[in-house]
Amino acid sequence: MTEAERQREFLKRATSILAERVLKLDDIVQQKIYDSLERLYFEKEDPLLTSDEEFEGVYELITEHVFPPAFVETHRKFQKNKKV
Repeated sequence: MTEAERQREFLKRATSILAERVLKLDDIVQQKIYDSLERLYFEKEDPLLTSDEEFEGVYELITEHVFPPAFVETHRKFQKNKKV
């Protein structure tokens, strides 16, 4: 299996587990999740063995601890005021 095929397979699994919820998030949170998934891929010896729980853990870490809803709301207001 080529590296490109491995990456595609990894992303398909991540998408099947997270996509519906991630697409409802603000862009800043989505980007952080994508960055974290990329790091996870390159940190694992065999990224295709990533468990569903690990994908869920990335989502939980970012949405509950790194960018909790209160932060996202504050960021949204800040961005809105910045444009005015």
